[in-house]
Amino acid sequence: MNIYIVAIVVLFTLVSRIATTPIAHKSDVIKPVDQINSPYVRDIMRRSKAAEMHNYMNTSIDPCDDFYNFACGNWLKINPANSFEHVTTGFFESITLALDRKLALILKSGVQYNDTETDIKVKNFYESCTNIGQLQSGYRTKLKEIIAEFGEMPALVGDKWQEENFNWLETVGKISSKYGKDIILSIEVFADFAKNSENRAYIGHPDFPLESRSMYLDSVTEIYRESYKIKIADDLKRYLGINEKVAKETAADIMDFEISLASGMIDEKLGLGLDEMTHLTTIDEMQKKYSPDIDIRRFFDIRIGADFNETIYEFIPDYQDNLKDVIIRTPKRIVANYIFYNLVSEFQLKIAKTRVRQEVLCIAKTKSHFAKVLDNMIYRKYNTKTTEMDIELVWNKLKNIYRSKLLSTELSWIDLDTRKSAIEKLDAMKLEINSYTKDDFAKEFANLTINGEDYVENIKNMLNWSASQLLIKLREPPKPMEAGELLSYTPANIIIENTIKVPVSLLQPYYLWAAIYPNALKFGTLGTLVGHEMVHGFDDTGRRYDKDGNSRDWWDELSTKIFTAKTKCFSNQYSKYIYGGRFLPESTAQSENIADNGGIRLAYEAYLNWYEDAVRSGQNLEFETLPTLNYTSKQLFFITYAQLWCSDSHPKIRDLQTSTDSHVPSMFRVIGPLSNMVEFSKEFNCELGSQMNPSNKCAIY
Repeated sequence: MNIYIVAIVVLFTLVSRIATTPIAHKSDVIKPVDQINSPYVRDIMRRSKAAEMHNYMNTSIDPCDDFYNFACGNWLKINPANSFEHVTTGFFESITLALDRKLALILKSGVQYNDTETDIKVKNFYESCTNIGQLQSGYRTKLKEIIAEFGEMPALVGDKWQEENFNWLETVGKISSKYGKDIILSIEVFADFAKNSENRAYIGHPDFPLESRSMYLDSVTEIYRESYKIKIADDLKRYLGINEKVAKETAADIMDFEISLASGMIDEKLGLGLDEMTHLTTIDEMQKKYSPDIDIRRFFDIRIGADFNETIYEFIPDYQDNLKDVIIRTPKRIVANYIFYNLVSEFQLKIAKTRVRQEVLCIAKTKSHFAKVLDNMIYRKYNTKTTEMDIELVWNKLKNIYRSKLLSTELSWIDLDTRKSAIEKLDAMKLEINSYTKDDFAKEFANLTINGEDYVENIKNMLNWSASQLLIKLREPPKPMEAGELLSYTPANIIIENTIKVPVSLLQPYYLWAAIYPNALKFGTLGTLVGHEMVHGFDDTGRRYDKDGNSRDWWDELSTKIFTAKTKCFSNQYSKYIYGGRFLPESTAQSENIADNGGIRLAYEAYLNWYEDAVRSGQNLEFETLPTLNYTSKQLFFITYAQLWCSDSHPKIRDLQTSTDSHVPSMFRVIGPLSNMVEFSKEFNCELGSQMNPSNKCAIY
């Protein structure tokens, strides 16, 4: 997953959605592999893994016709996405649920002798969230008091609202200054993508709940806009006590206003880089451009201070141009309702009917505010060095294979000097486990006060503390990128750091890899995930950044031209796939497809390299297959890769996936890359011209 934008401007990124159906609770109950010494137990576990893999397969399907359904045909029978609580199922959802179960044990354990001060604050926050009795006491009153800090909400006070006392920019500026909640406009501080040794302020649009321009404007996504509008009306009734008629009218106005704002967002399918979406400018220049409709200088004065006059980045100028028009034509009453609804949304917490259900909600809330602290707590309690060693083995093999490719004639279409720069970047690339063991949480959270009783007060303290960090970041050199839960969920290539980060959730053994499983499984899953992120450093986005993570064009003109032509091959290939009754949208951006295809090639070659080394050294390869599964180790590599992407999605969210996710649906993450691999067709004897062995194949790396 390429989250280079997250690394620079978190406010401009998509929100990661995590779904909810477990496969099994194996990693919660099985001892670490280094404690399993009995050959009998190891054999049982290998047979169990073989049975699990076989259960997901539909062997009546010809693997050369549809390898995804051959490997995953029974998945949806076992793990269906059949409700709005279980809207997607898959590997990442399963390991996330396993992690949540571990988090529940930690958070509910009370204060322990080895808890740090920060651990106790996190546990207090969780406890305040589960304190249903306290939450029910004066909850609406507390939310209304928060609104009153900044003015009045027309939907609450009706005809008493005084339009002449309302200034939208003053209001959002003060809200951002006190609580760090960005509404309509946003200022964030991140590393300068062109010179990442310095922090820079970025101004542009905030996060929008529906995430992407297409979700707000495309006809096929209208159902989600309607659902969101219904949610807004329900929130207004539930949390503020607004009557149904006014709530519905207000929700419709809020939705229309947000659609108008979102029309200024960039079309993510254009695949633009940050250098194409940003403009280096000054506050004075922006003031001249947007005044008097948007008082940029006043906004900065409120949020940062009147003495701030440094060069800034304007993110997506089209948004600010559109905002001028939208603000002029929209009644102030609607703008005010929009602002105050978004303000209280930060404090909203649905109160469940039972404590058990409340605990589930509160784990999610705690993760949203303390993701990296929770990852550290998990790492300290459950870390197994075995899995870290596995990751290191795979990483070193992948780097060596990629380096050999860049030195060979296989990639001779890339100019020698460009390949030399690519090797320098590869050599400088780092791999890190997101354990946060080097973070000084005691210092970072020293000024944050959290109690175990008052959830709303805790949120106020959290947001106020977070808002204060903006000024601190302005005066400090950049720190490693943070993206909350996103880095707890999936491996990621932080392009501006030239670093691949692996979440602690992947350290959980027995889901897809373990020392007692064949290495084919390790390379087919862990290897392809890490390889995917490695290739992101050289995809249509990553290749614009050098070995130090700075935005720089180090590709020669001819190599760039050939790269672009090869990218179009992927665009043509994937736009012919049909999902949910529609062709996948054609997109210029192909970074995820490039990474999928390149990642599995790297992982397979790395596995072959390991295998050949094992043969030469006389290593016993008896355990490179699984009992009861009649497949070679190389075939197991491809089967386990496919099963990494076994998934199901509720029919009502499939348009959402194709509109907001830069990745293609899971089945095409299997079919696409494997149909481009001659090696796959060789192992499964697929005739040229079959579905999985087309004559025209796409490849870059």
